[in-house]
Amino acid sequence: MKILLVSTQDYIHHPVPSRHHYIFEYLAERHDVYVPHFHVSEGPERETLLKVFEATKYYTKNPVLHYTLNAPYHYRVMEKIIREEGIDVVVAGNVLAGTAVIKAARKHGVPVLFDLKDWFPDSAAIYYKNRLLRKIIHKTVLEITKYNLKNSDYITTVSPALVDQIRECGFDSISIPNGVNTDYFKPMDTMIGRNLCGIAEGDFVIGFLGTIERRFELDKVIKTLPDILEFRPDAKLLVVGGSLFTDYLDELKALAKSMGLADKVIFTGLVEYKELPKYISAMDVCTIPLSTSEWYGISMSNKFFEYSACGKPVLIKPAPGIMAIGWDNTFVYEDDAGFVEKIRYIAENPREYSPDVDPYSWRRRADDLEKIMEGLVAGKKIE
Repeated sequence: MKILLVSTQDYIHHPVPSRHHYIFEYLAERHDVYVPHFHVSEGPERETLLKVFEATKYYTKNPVLHYTLNAPYHYRVMEKIIREEGIDVVVAGNVLAGTAVIKAARKHGVPVLFDLKDWFPDSAAIYYKNRLLRKIIHKTVLEITKYNLKNSDYITTVSPALVDQIRECGFDSISIPNGVNTDYFKPMDTMIGRNLCGIAEGDFVIGFLGTIERRFELDKVIKTLPDILEFRPDAKLLVVGGSLFTDYLDELKALAKSMGLADKVIFTGLVEYKELPKYISAMDVCTIPLSTSEWYGISMSNKFFEYSACGKPVLIKPAPGIMAIGWDNTFVYEDDAGFVEKIRYIAENPREYSPDVDPYSWRRRADDLEKIMEGLVAGKKIE
């Protein structure tokens, strides 16, 4: 097949790979996969098997401005790819660029699969502090998302809860959960990561890895540290990742300093993807502190599978999709007191975990998406 992928982010320079990176690099081993480059990020250029077409005429790091200013150019670039390369199927996962490629695909009679990796109205609005601006962004993105879903031939999402959520908007979909690269993420000696971070062997390490944005309440995690230090004076918080579009990371550093915890909170900054398992190895417990029920209600976070593949206990808010997997390394909390209580339990009951992550490998996710695309190209009804 010839596949046009319209990803949620800057495919080449974004420092944190998404499900589209994982899935389509595998698919590119046996299909021709094309991707327009939305130059929003400034990270080092990522190696890829995909055929990349520059689609940025006006460069700006602000995502809203970028996709708005470049929308007409995005359409022209993607229409040309579809026309000249003979694209068989489009996979869209973007808001405004998704609208552009859907219109281009409709012009040429090419089927569209929309892969909704999270609830875009919430994820777009979360970057803004101003309530009025957040409300405007949320409402606008909601209407665009509804248009995109209505005009797509098939919809996939990351979790059963998100399937239910978009059904309330009148659209059917199926869930293809996130996964993990089992070639990289696996248990390893804890001192590999601790030596990298300057952490002593006996310290108790609470860890987080990912993009440092406000969808994660890392400020609340920092504020629980005094209570945790009462029963584990050797506790450390290891935060692996960086902020891309906000100053949230700077706020967290200032908070730790103001609380007298600067020596207890370690910020690594951005880390190369292949190095992440080493940093996970340093952690005694891994966290996914999503900030609201809207987020953890639909969550099937990549990091859950990455933590689990490394054999670590994972502390989460009550995310139905993750809880339904039923792995014994999953610990659920609802508030700050519950967070501290679960940390105490894990600290006092250390053990190794071996969840079966193979069914959640990205290769299997690629196979799942491939079957759907083949059905769309063949014009078959997909159950």
